[in-house]
Amino acid sequence: MRNGYFKLDKRTDGTYLIIYPPEESGTFVDGTEIVNYLDGFKLDFEKSAVYEALKKCTGPDPVELRLTTLQLGNIDEILSVDSPDGLAAMVRFYPPEKSGTKMTYEDVVHALAVKGIKSGLNEDEIRKFLRERQYCTTYVLAEATLPEEGRDAVIEYHFNTDLTKKPKLNEDGSVDFHQLDTVSHVEKDMVLATLTPAIQGKPGVDVKGVPIKPRNVQVKFLRQVKHAHLSPDGLQLICDVNGHVMLVDGQIFISDTYTVPANVDPTTGDIDYNGNVQVEGNVNTGYKVTATGDIIVNGIVEGAELNAGGQIILKRGIQGMARGKLTAGTNIVTKFIESAEVSAGGFVQTESIMHSTVTAGSEIIVKGKKGFITGGSVRSGKCIEAKTIGSVMGTNTVLEVGVNMNLANKLKQLEAEKIETQKLMDRDDKIILHFTNKIKNHEEVTPERLAQFQQVAGERKELDKKMEDMTRQIENITVELDNATGGYILVDEIIYPGCKVTVSNVTNYIRTETKHARLVRDGADVRVAAY
Repeated sequence: MRNGYFKLDKRTDGTYLIIYPPEESGTFVDGTEIVNYLDGFKLDFEKSAVYEALKKCTGPDPVELRLTTLQLGNIDEILSVDSPDGLAAMVRFYPPEKSGTKMTYEDVVHALAVKGIKSGLNEDEIRKFLRERQYCTTYVLAEATLPEEGRDAVIEYHFNTDLTKKPKLNEDGSVDFHQLDTVSHVEKDMVLATLTPAIQGKPGVDVKGVPIKPRNVQVKFLRQVKHAHLSPDGLQLICDVNGHVMLVDGQIFISDTYTVPANVDPTTGDIDYNGNVQVEGNVNTGYKVTATGDIIVNGIVEGAELNAGGQIILKRGIQGMARGKLTAGTNIVTKFIESAEVSAGGFVQTESIMHSTVTAGSEIIVKGKKGFITGGSVRSGKCIEAKTIGSVMGTNTVLEVGVNMNLANKLKQLEAEKIETQKLMDRDDKIILHFTNKIKNHEEVTPERLAQFQQVAGERKELDKKMEDMTRQIENITVELDNATGGYILVDEIIYPGCKVTVSNVTNYIRTETKHARLVRDGADVRVAAY
């Protein structure tokens, strides 16, 4: 097989172009390649004639075209190089005229160097051309040395890091409090995490001698944390206490556990602990348990207040008596919720909710033997699932889903902060106006009072910036909340009249008993979708 090619031939009546057809399954020479080659000689020739001659090159014989009556000087064997990305040098050779000189190995290497090809020469490929001398054929005469890619660092955690996992359910639908995957118990000397360090890559070099950098690897380190220590090589994090562990935003938090052997009552007083708290008995009315980690109560919570940085697990439930309150940074799992205020950053899972205010960042799952929601208000960022909602008595029950509760809370915080900032701005405006009037009236102002005025003026500018930033955040959050379209309410059995349903800021009232319903937003309405 040989590709089609061309050559120049000097004769007494001028310089001719000879176009040779390919042999066997070779490819035809390209007209643009011929024209580009000829342009290098600064010839005055008809380009269209070249393309017409090429069209005639269909048989076994070459086609000749006189380009000019002039005779050129020596026409030696030459090469062209194409290396757009520097990863390879694609070289094509063009033949000499019969009196021209053929290239040697050294000539080829020198010609490549002149064109900037200095690295990764393929000697075998050069010698292959010198043996067979196929023209208008691409030879890869140099290849880049590609970089050796490195490896990202990897941290393997040896505890549950998924705070969205729900507790296991028994066959009757109740929560299995013996196997709470949501709580990661740890013991002293347990390996919490293992680091496989990053390996840096090795640079390569392109055919022009320019270094090729490997990709940047992700470097990670295990960090020393409270209640744990690093192994001497820094590759393992080892727990120092018995307690709970969780991973939040890439940070490991370990809390040891304070155990209350009986009830939280007058004998213990309020509990405030920097770690986890486990109460073996009840939390009686009027008492407060605060923990930076998890709170687990084996008994019942009465009209008490529990605040946890992590999760709250109530193995019986809360009878709030209209004063009980649960607040958890992540999830809340409880047998039942009655007459209480409950707020979870993650999900809430329970068997029943009665006359309570319940808010969850993600889901509220009410399943089990009872699985009902009756009375009060229940709000969730993603979904609410229950067997029955409302009651045959038409109990007023409010449900809201599809609103990012973290954003909603942030909006409330910003709006309250904006009001306070406006008060400060109004105060500063009065002071500034007072000083301005003194200056206009040419009244004497002491240096101390002038310094006070300058301080207030500077503070006023900062408050302006703060107000602008808060206003912008409020606008952005409001738009995001208004545009929310997700969220659903799933009813396994029945939802009764008397329920007010809001899905992604669209409200509807349930006026007839609806069975096996999936309530979703549909434009400006709430509809029952396929269950």
